[in-house]
Amino acid sequence: MKLLFVLESFEMGGVERVTLQLLRALSKNTSISLYVLCENPVGEFADSFDSEFKCFHLKGMHYFSKAKAFSGLVNEIQPDHVIFTKGGLSKYRFRFSNPKKIKYTAVQHVPIKLPETSVIKNIVRRLAAVIFYHSIDKVVSVSEGIREGLIKSLFLSTEKVITVYNPVLDSNITILANEDVEYNDFYVCVGRLHFQKGYDLLIRIVSKLKITRPSIKVIVLGDGPERNYLKAKILSEGLQDNIILHGSTDNPFKYIKASKGILLPSRWEGLPTVLVEAAYLGKQMVAFDCKHGPKELTNNGKAGYLISQGDVDGFVNAVLKIENNEFLPSPNTQDFMLAKAASNYIKVFEKIK
Repeated sequence: MKLLFVLESFEMGGVERVTLQLLRALSKNTSISLYVLCENPVGEFADSFDSEFKCFHLKGMHYFSKAKAFSGLVNEIQPDHVIFTKGGLSKYRFRFSNPKKIKYTAVQHVPIKLPETSVIKNIVRRLAAVIFYHSIDKVVSVSEGIREGLIKSLFLSTEKVITVYNPVLDSNITILANEDVEYNDFYVCVGRLHFQKGYDLLIRIVSKLKITRPSIKVIVLGDGPERNYLKAKILSEGLQDNIILHGSTDNPFKYIKASKGILLPSRWEGLPTVLVEAAYLGKQMVAFDCKHGPKELTNNGKAGYLISQGDVDGFVNAVLKIENNEFLPSPNTQDFMLAKAASNYIKVFEKIK
């Protein structure tokens, strides 16, 4: 079986990280040949992808030239399946016919309708998804919440959309998690410094926590476009000793393991990888009930503190419960093991007729 994975970039994002994990798991199957095609082949994961897999650059100055290059590379590689690692990348399938009956799958990681996003932008996203997804063979969603939303909003059949949890966990995580860290007595956030991740809400949360817990500390792992804004906001609120913008790291697991718990103030998600990793490492979790993922993973708040979206005071109270040793059990994470996720993806490819 010859598989071609299409990526947007090699930046250190959640999609890129789980795709790299999936490729590594699939590479252990000797009957599978793997190829990677990238729109913008730069980023922290570039060396890993280039050294481990046969990678191609999707060259072109604009969409039409890139679509032509995509068609040419597909004809050259002759894959059995093309996997678009983000739904929007399926725009390249829309541009040409498919005489060789290559199978196309797109992976949807986030909701089509993004919270706190303009109505016009969401309408455009939905219309594009309707057009693109009706031209491919299968849509993989990373959570049941995403799947239900796709079926309802894009008029897709229940057979066309299937949920496969992200390949997040393997035994190496435990080894990496035991490395030393330079911080102590802290909570952790993991994710790009982006509006989606709700770090402006985190600042409000920590500001309130500081009233009764002056030494409260949150380490934020990740980088992104809002770094300067958040740095200035943290300074203006006098929280420079309470919120540390650590930057990117190739080993978030040691920080998660050493923390008192993980905080997820996101406005939207698909199914947050970092919550799965934290659950696997037995850490406490506090998350907003954003669409989608936290409710599904925490079993509706029974296996992790689940707070109504945007309820800053509720989030503060949940952190204080952890401070007072009021712990909740961890959810089951077996469906996120690398081997199982890889097996589930192979089943998806084999069933596409």
